Amino acid sequence: MKRAWARPCGLLASCLALLSTPSRSSARDAQRIQRIVVGPGAALAACEGLDASNGNQARIRFPAAPEVVFRTRLTGGIGQAPASDAQGNLIVAHAEPRLSKLDTKGRTLWSERLTSEASSAPVLTSAGAILIVTRDGEALFYSSDGKLRAKRALPLSDPRRRSLTIPTGSGGALLASGRDLLELDERGAIVRQLHASSALSTIAEDSAGLVLIGENGSVQVARTTGDLEQIGSFAGKVPEGAAVSAGKVFAIVDGYKWCALDLTTGKVATLASEPGLALTGPVALLGAQSAALIADGGFVSMRGKDGAESARIALSAAGQAFDPALRGLRPALAVADQQGAIAAVRSGNDVLVLRAGGNALRLDDTSCLDPFRPTPTPSGIVFACRSGQLFGVSDRAP
Repeated sequence: MKRAWARPCGLLASCLALLSTPSRSSARDAQRIQRIVVGPGAALAACEGLDASNGNQARIRFPAAPEVVFRTRLTGGIGQAPASDAQGNLIVAHAEPRLSKLDTKGRTLWSERLTSEASSAPVLTSAGAILIVTRDGEALFYSSDGKLRAKRALPLSDPRRRSLTIPTGSGGALLASGRDLLELDERGAIVRQLHASSALSTIAEDSAGLVLIGENGSVQVARTTGDLEQIGSFAGKVPEGAAVSAGKVFAIVDGYKWCALDLTTGKVATLASEPGLALTGPVALLGAQSAALIADGGFVSMRGKDGAESARIALSAAGQAFDPALRGLRPALAVADQQGAIAAVRSGNDVLVLRAGGNALRLDDTSCLDPFRPTPTPSGIVFACRSGQLFGVSDRAP
């Protein structure tokens, strides 16, 4: 119920001959990364922040008249935000060490036991693999039908801590854990191992290279030489959820500033500074360098290109009493679509879908204690909770 509101042989032989020729390049050239560009995959939530830009912006349009079309609860709970492929199937890492693939109605297609719990959200690579990083420090590559294709041990300083993993345009993945940074190819082999200047809060991919944002606000780029180049700094704490778009890094700094760093010049522009307002990420980017931020834990704050707030919408219904049991839980989470609509969740509140024009719809009986960020699918949105609850939302009734 809803409330109102393969190439020629000659060329191949030439390539093999080149590969077999001993290299006489310098040590620096020996470190140069040869990256084959595969391009972005077709997955709608390839993760971490839906794709390599980390902008929490879906490639599909959210339902115009959303309603809940299925509800289910998964045994074993959910440990990380789900990924979704081009068909709308969900890839779920459970709270127990298990990986499952669900169909568009939340029904299990296959389920495989993991060696240990996942330390990051599942990643759908552009080469067609499903990547899971575990707390035993292993990278597991599964096929779309659930067959384990590769297992790699990862040289992480602390594999038990939460990691960040995103797909790359080369068909592999980029993985960060603390200051450790690993680039994996499409078979899971390590093609690059680096150490950032500080613990990383965000990793992304841009035309400039692999972009790393530290918790201390530092911004570095990993070029094809394999080196890390310091581009600039936000000069403040960036604990989570920076995003990359149009050659800039957008981030919430020190919990009250909305800033943009130019990846060419390294210059930082403070778009908004509001010490009396608690701003949190991850950031949901909209068109024309505008964004949706979370303010004071429970409001969606719409920001224009200049940083000015155009609207502020409460996630809780009017007159809803504050539940003290929710105190201390993480702030709301939001995802945007290409037209500027927002899907947002907050602990203890029903799901909110905000149209680009400003009309808000709340979906009855969709609240849970610990929701993950919304997951886009071809027909709508899936909302997942740590308890194992799943709510499928679409324009079409079952």
